[in-house]
Amino acid sequence: GTFQVASALEVFHAGLKLTRTPMSAALMQWAGRTHVLITVTHAIPHLQTTAAAGILILAWALTEVIRYPSYALSQSCPGWLNWLRYTIFIPLYPIGAASEMKLMYDGIPTMTAKKMYSISMPNAYNFAFDYTSFVKVVLVLYPFLFYQLYAYMFVQRKKKLGPCTRKKED
Repeated sequence: GTFQVASALEVFHAGLKLTRTPMSAALMQWAGRTHVLITVTHAIPHLQTTAAAGILILAWALTEVIRYPSYALSQSCPGWLNWLRYTIFIPLYPIGAASEMKLMYDGIPTMTAKKMYSISMPNAYNFAFDYTSFVKVVLVLYPFLFYQLYAYMFVQRKKKLGPCTRKKED
């Protein structure tokens, strides 16, 4: 959890133009991961032992174990590592997103029963918020938000690896 929260620095780096990543992409990825990790999985302990949680952590870990060395090596990054960085996301991003959605979905009964993070009226601010409804809306929007990040990664892949080449047949 601590390292995921600290990864908010990636959003600030993007905002300050210290990296080429668009701030919106960095923010969406950080917010999605942090939400699933802290407000869902950490807050609902029985989710931590599910297959979805294990698969999620594996997908995230494999992605980061490749991404951070490629950042560290930047200009002297070996071709195989660069290729791996811009290829491994193809299976891992959908696996991670599906696991995130599964954890949120599986958490809904607990969120509803405990009224997690919900605010009922009346109150001094005359404001109500139902976290379970929020999660349901997020689940509906998730595929569209995921598609934006996934499509962005394919654009990055094409920039970094070039177009696929085929032998021309005579």
